[in-house]
Amino acid sequence: MATFSKTALSDLANKIVIDLDVDTTAEVDVTTSTGSVYMVEIDATAGAATTAEPGVYVKFIDADSSVTGGGGSGSTPDMVLYAPLGQKTTYIISAGWAFGTGLSLWAVTTAPVAGDTSPTADIKVTILTT
Repeated sequence: MATFSKTALSDLANKIVIDLDVDTTAEVDVTTSTGSVYMVEIDATAGAATTAEPGVYVKFIDADSSVTGGGGSGSTPDMVLYAPLGQKTTYIISAGWAFGTGLSLWAVTTAPVAGDTSPTADIKVTILTT
């Protein structure tokens, strides 16, 4: 796991979280606080889309513990974002998506809650948050 968090001054948000390799293993409480997500960039350029694996689903949950991620996950995500492999995809959430407990995330290649297949390529996720 390589997750970084840096405080940055901005009128919109004050923290940037970067995870260099999101997969089925949940990254739990990456902000270590409550807040709102304003931007998510999913960098899937390390991989190439195939018929069997066209993209990745990055799943977010408002939780600071007991997040199981993939592997037959019992954790139901609050937000799921899709990104095709071989591309960078950016989501802007202008009003912000508020999380009241903590921000946790994981990535899989299928949309269902119990999806448990890790992407074959490294998926970098950058989050602009408060």
